[in-house]
Amino acid sequence: MANILNYMRWRGDLPFSINKFNSIDAAFFATFVYLPFPTINKKILLSDLASEYINNQDMLKKVNGYEKEQLQLIPFCKRYGDLEILDWTNMIKTNPPVQFSAATFRLNKNTILVAFRGTDGSMIGIKEDIDLSFHPKTSGLTVAKHYLQRIATQFNNDNIYIVGHSKGGMFSQYAAIFAPQFIQDRIIKVYSFDGPGLMHNYYSPSKYKEVLPKFITYIPEGSIFGLMLDHPEHVLVVKSNANMLKQHNIIQWEVARNGFVLASNGLTNASRILRHSFISVNTKIPINDRESLWMAIFSALESQNVVDFSQLRDSKLRSAINLSQAYMSLSPQLKIVANEVISIIATSAKNHINIPFINKAKLLKPLSNNSNKGPIVDDSYDQTMQKNRLT
Repeated sequence: MANILNYMRWRGDLPFSINKFNSIDAAFFATFVYLPFPTINKKILLSDLASEYINNQDMLKKVNGYEKEQLQLIPFCKRYGDLEILDWTNMIKTNPPVQFSAATFRLNKNTILVAFRGTDGSMIGIKEDIDLSFHPKTSGLTVAKHYLQRIATQFNNDNIYIVGHSKGGMFSQYAAIFAPQFIQDRIIKVYSFDGPGLMHNYYSPSKYKEVLPKFITYIPEGSIFGLMLDHPEHVLVVKSNANMLKQHNIIQWEVARNGFVLASNGLTNASRILRHSFISVNTKIPINDRESLWMAIFSALESQNVVDFSQLRDSKLRSAINLSQAYMSLSPQLKIVANEVISIIATSAKNHINIPFINKAKLLKPLSNNSNKGPIVDDSYDQTMQKNRLT
């Protein structure tokens, strides 16, 4: 299976003036912004920054195998290496939880690209992700909005691409929706890669109807995080051979010459089951109960010195112990809520394990992986959103 690294080798010698910007380029920047660079407030070429990093063994220890290979390819990749980084901003706070990084790149003399980082694996970042399911405006969303406005004002003659993966995709959409009209007019396209989507009561159609046609979301066929909320925008389902959790990583998505390979059958049954579960949890369990439950779980994990998500996934036994201890520390009332969440997921799996994801108002039918032919997700938290789809 070919991935973004293969694409860098295939197309690395071709600048955007010869081979125009596409979805894989957008995904490259959505992954590049995960690199643990410090705040940068001066112009620097990507190739120079990459070379500086790969020649520093202490810095190189902070990246994974994919990121290391990505850095090693950039100096030999004219398509990206000759581009300027105009800004790199980092912020992390514990109360309220904010894990934020964003960067700005110059693509050509008239165009810049703003990339928002997703969750970095810290418990602060994970907690912020959970907050997005019950708070209309987390602090991170506000920071993202202000970042885009600052950059757009600073580079006020440029058109703008906006990209982000996971939570970064949500930041991208939120920042674009709440940008002033004069900034929205300059936005070329907003890319979200397996971003969770939007909860219907976060945004009114009057806020996003002008910019929504510029949105496009890519989710893998086994998506989990990308189905947490609603997607009124154009959505495409990408082929991936990895297991469901690993499919959240864009490097596990299959690419072709100038774009992603679409999944021939759309979403997997497992993803459709999870979609129904998310809808049920977010509509049947009151917001206050959900917030109290997650706050209690994170407090329990913090008391066990769990500060990074890897501590929950590195060992199955350790994960079971940490989560069971977190559950046992819940109050009787919150245990009832937790049990209800588990019951909803189990019921959804039982009801949908052997049937396609359905539109309850119509007969059973298969779904396309291309939203030009029909919606990816038929069910919505708010049926009025379905009526206002602009795909």
